[in-house]
Amino acid sequence: MEIHLIMCLTKPRLTYNEDVLEKDSQECAICLDEMEQGDTIARLPCLCIYHKGCIDEWFEVNRSCPEHPSD
Repeated sequence: MEIHLIMCLTKPRLTYNEDVLEKDSQECAICLDEMEQGDTIARLPCLCIYHKGCIDEWFEVNRSCPEHPSD
């Protein structure tokens, strides 16, 4: 358990590209609200997209993609 905790705390955070959504898309897997044109989004290296505010809060507690936690 101690090794797991150390690995979780030292795993680098995923970086992402901040962008503005140009067309309506699916829902954000964190807040479950639909993403609408003009929303500020974050696109992760795995190509998943979330509302920027949602993924910022997620990364305060978790250090991986919500849909790909083992990456």
